[in-house]
Amino acid sequence: MNPLSRIARWLLMVSLLIAPMHSGAVTIQEANEAIQRTLNQNFCAPDQIFPQSAAWIAQPIRPDPWGQGGNLTVTLDQQIHQLLAPLITEYAQEHGLDIRVREGTCGTSAGLVSRKAVDIAGYCCPPGKSDRLPGLTFHTLGIAAIAILVHPDNPLTDLSMSQIQEIFRGHPRKWSEISDRHGILGPAWPIQPIGRLHCKLRPGHWRAMLGSPDDFSPLMEEVGAIPDMIQRVLAQRGSMGYETLWHVDRFKNRGRPKTIAIDGQAPDHVAALLAGHYPLYHVFNLTMWEQEGITNPLAQPLVQHLIQAVESMDPQKSMLPATALRKAGWQFQNNELIGEPRP
Repeated sequence: MNPLSRIARWLLMVSLLIAPMHSGAVTIQEANEAIQRTLNQNFCAPDQIFPQSAAWIAQPIRPDPWGQGGNLTVTLDQQIHQLLAPLITEYAQEHGLDIRVREGTCGTSAGLVSRKAVDIAGYCCPPGKSDRLPGLTFHTLGIAAIAILVHPDNPLTDLSMSQIQEIFRGHPRKWSEISDRHGILGPAWPIQPIGRLHCKLRPGHWRAMLGSPDDFSPLMEEVGAIPDMIQRVLAQRGSMGYETLWHVDRFKNRGRPKTIAIDGQAPDHVAALLAGHYPLYHVFNLTMWEQEGITNPLAQPLVQHLIQAVESMDPQKSMLPATALRKAGWQFQNNELIGEPRP
């Protein structure tokens, strides 16, 4: 957890614990539950900016050693690094720029942004409450389905969301206790959930399945990196995990896990995702600074170039672009996706 996230959590805890007496005392457990409720959704309210001092607001961008001397510094979450890094390299060569790019996680991006060490940061999920900083704007590239993965030998093809939730909670313990939507009974294998509980203080992604890390089975095997998820699902016949389809394809030389439909909707069914019918997805954002004296004038053209590049990609092999989401009724504030289509 980065220091800024710790501060955000502490401030929210304090605000809840010192609530007016006439409203009733608030226990620490209730405060923690309130924090989780703010995250048990796909998006946070976009109008809450995390306050900073005047000195921080006036502070210029000061890159870490790896970014010093470049024209632009960029950090990208591991979900989008492999997709965008080649585009950035090509753009830099065409424009004669020295663009320093580093791969990390959303936590890495948040830490570098909070220290004002990068011009652009990439995330695989919507911003949490502590991510919205003065002068920082989020620009949505698009969304991509998160596929439920099982071992290729598993005969099941279509599970309900409630079945998937129960599996990750730790019940049932054997696939033979489950039948899918087509009446196929699971094999007599122990179930081994595999999870990657990244971005624990941000909404969306796995939180659309279970709202809190505490909801997942204590027997779940947790991994930290994308290739580890693919490897562990393939290594155990009874396993079940989740990942975006383009990373399943990216590591296909190691084998290919089987994808499971959710309530009849397959993860590669682009129309279902676009209509808001497929429940699990990543939201990919890039940030940049829009503040006089702070903004790098080279950042906006690059961000716009990457947004346009996503438009020309195959959505089954990358993501559904922001323009398609706008047309389908997804909710935006300026260039940031902030909500699903209204019913």
